Amino acid sequence: MKNILLGFFFTLTFVACQKKASSNNNEIADNSLSYTRQTISYKHLPGIQQNLLDLDVYYGAEKLSPKPVIIWIHGGGWCIGDKANQMENKKRLFASLGYILVSVNYRLSPFPYQINNPDRIKFPVHNIDIADAIKWISDNISQYGGDPTKIILLGHSAGAHLVALTGTNQSFLQQANVSVEHIKGIACIDTRMYDVYDVIQHQNNPDDMHVNAFGTDPQMNTEASPIRHLNHTYFPKFFVAKRGNYDRISKANQFIDALQQAGVEVTELEANMYTHSEINDAIGAENETIITPALVSFIKNCLNND
Repeated sequence: MKNILLGFFFTLTFVACQKKASSNNNEIADNSLSYTRQTISYKHLPGIQQNLLDLDVYYGAEKLSPKPVIIWIHGGGWCIGDKANQMENKKRLFASLGYILVSVNYRLSPFPYQINNPDRIKFPVHNIDIADAIKWISDNISQYGGDPTKIILLGHSAGAHLVALTGTNQSFLQQANVSVEHIKGIACIDTRMYDVYDVIQHQNNPDDMHVNAFGTDPQMNTEASPIRHLNHTYFPKFFVAKRGNYDRISKANQFIDALQQAGVEVTELEANMYTHSEINDAIGAENETIITPALVSFIKNCLNND
């Protein structure tokens, strides 16, 4: 592992499953609102740990008026992490806004890395799972008071790559029979992996973490690159939060420029006052003044301009 992983912590068959994975219901009282958490299995696959195919729905008691749905995709180098990590501030924020919040797990690449194992979990498995989770949400979120036509995708680090690719390589949503037009906005929080092809194919010795997640096949690396799929008639609005060294910010800027050239509305935020982990924690933190207000403004713009 050449770059230290800091702060982040099989099959195409889709089974739309409404069975509860557990009776794990937790009441969260905040800002005079009550959030209930319910853990759901969005599909089942033989031999796969069920938690990796579960999602958590956070919802309030009032279900009369359909509410926007925020879907959170965690990071962790595509190989570690969990839907329950670093959620307290996010729950507080989206409860206060009256939104439904859904945090999604997906199958993970191996850790420690197994770059020579051809049968390991790698692209496109992560994105297939994300699309299948969105399909379950689209079909079922109305039971929890959510509006399946007003969805915002939000992800940090590897999760930021996954939501960016979901909105650009739209074949995943098409295969899951989900309308991309129901995705109103996509917020990418601090990733450099907007061009997987460039990062892997143009380096003499690519990082094991990236090879572990994406392999080295040029065609598959192209398919995994959000910047290389900007030829559709509809795109959600994008929010790109960037930080880090020159190379990391440069890759985010390249993606922003490519989105804008494709006619996509983009909100960008530079947040070098935060580390990679801190920017995730900052989302929804009390009295936080950098990313939280910018993100809330972006989400409201996506929903109000529908």
